[in-house]
Amino acid sequence: MNELTEQNDLLSLIARADSSGKKIAAAADILFRLSETDPTVKICDTLTAAARSLGTEDIPDVRVIKRYIFLARALDRIDETEEKLKGFQSELNGALTELYKTDELLRTLSDMLKNESEELANLEKEMTVIISSGDGLSPNEKLLGERQIHDMNLSQIVVVKNRQLIDNMAVQNSRLIAGITSVETTLLPLWRLQLLQAKATCTADDIRKSFETGRLTAEKIFSFAGEALKK
Repeated sequence: MNELTEQNDLLSLIARADSSGKKIAAAADILFRLSETDPTVKICDTLTAAARSLGTEDIPDVRVIKRYIFLARALDRIDETEEKLKGFQSELNGALTELYKTDELLRTLSDMLKNESEELANLEKEMTVIISSGDGLSPNEKLLGERQIHDMNLSQIVVVKNRQLIDNMAVQNSRLIAGITSVETTLLPLWRLQLLQAKATCTADDIRKSFETGRLTAEKIFSFAGEALKK
């Protein structure tokens, strides 16, 4: 009876270890595909391209007649910018949605890897006790158990590497989310307000202020996009 108990216990532990190993391998496959098609790269490319399309012009200090020409061109530019800002806002919203979805996926995978790693650690302790006692196990069964422990150790290495990858990707996401949120809640409202002010007054100073805020917004986007892509 003792032999059957030891055998059944070992086979049960091996089956549970196999299940955990498969889950860890599946998570590693998902992370590999995610890293190969890193969403932060696409998002940064999209936002920087949109920022460049919102480029503005300065109004030079020239004689009165030419000055009016530049003012008229600047006001036309403001109208174009306001239209582009609508599309840009959509780009920001889409980027945030994708980043939040990626964040949730990373958290889910991290939790799963942590749980399966703890499961493997507990299983290894139990299997080691059974194999060490040697009661009721044939040499082949002991060998099978030892090989399973070896595979479990390899799975633990996979867990460590993939949780580090998750941490790195999470940092990238956080940088992007913080940068996008800052632009969306602070710079864009200020820019829109200054564009409206410039159209209302038609003065060179107000137009310059609106364009300067536009350049600041673009620089902010280039900055956080570059930071997000740092490995």
